[in-house]
Amino acid sequence: MKPSYLTRNELANLVGCQPRSLACMKRWLERNHWPHAINIAGVPQVVREYYEKRMAGAIPAAQASTEQEPNFAALDL
Repeated sequence: MKPSYLTRNELANLVGCQPRSLACMKRWLERNHWPHAINIAGVPQVVREYYEKRMAGAIPAAQASTEQEPNFAALDL
């Protein structure tokens, strides 16, 4: 059986970014330890079955990374 993947809009809704913000999606998925693959178009692919199990609590959420993004506002002169 071929796996079903979240659509770009569903993934953007999960992450809280725009559907075209691929770097944001990738960063969020990595930071929150969500398994994913990147397709040839550069779009992260998350298996729908994993998403449903994790959102239902059947798969425990991993510890989020403590890394923080740089303060880009500090670069404004």
